[in-house]
Amino acid sequence: MSFLNPSVASISYGTALLRICVGALLALHGVRKILAGPEAFEASIAGMGVQKAEMLSWLVIAGETGLGAMFLLGAFTRLAGFLAAVMFAAIWFVTESGKPLLAGTGGVAGELPIVYVVVSLAFVFLGPGAASLDRKMSGARVTGGRVSGGKRGRR
Repeated sequence: MSFLNPSVASISYGTALLRICVGALLALHGVRKILAGPEAFEASIAGMGVQKAEMLSWLVIAGETGLGAMFLLGAFTRLAGFLAAVMFAAIWFVTESGKPLLAGTGGVAGELPIVYVVVSLAFVFLGPGAASLDRKMSGARVTGGRVSGGKRGRR
């Protein structure tokens, strides 16, 4: 029953898989907004009564695209995790402010931004996992049961 006690290598590969998936989803959100025309996204933000909708729409588009790319590459993953958590917490606050947390339809109000906040914060603690530029730059390697090498032996 070794699957109940995964190795460091297994955890590192699982973290990388999650990082790549989240990065691809974030980048696709941003690219989709660019291709649809940023004005449409700006109009939807302005429709919520948000001040400075043009600036905020570009910040969200840049955040989703740029942070998504950082996650995909595993570059500055802990910083990307922190910034993505802040961005999605702000998105949740703007879109769900004043609504009850538990929706009348049985769901949770704005659950997707909440998931993105939590997953992004997890990368602040977990780091990038395997196959990342962060690991390449630090010189750390994942072997069997431990992480070796690197400037500080980071995960």
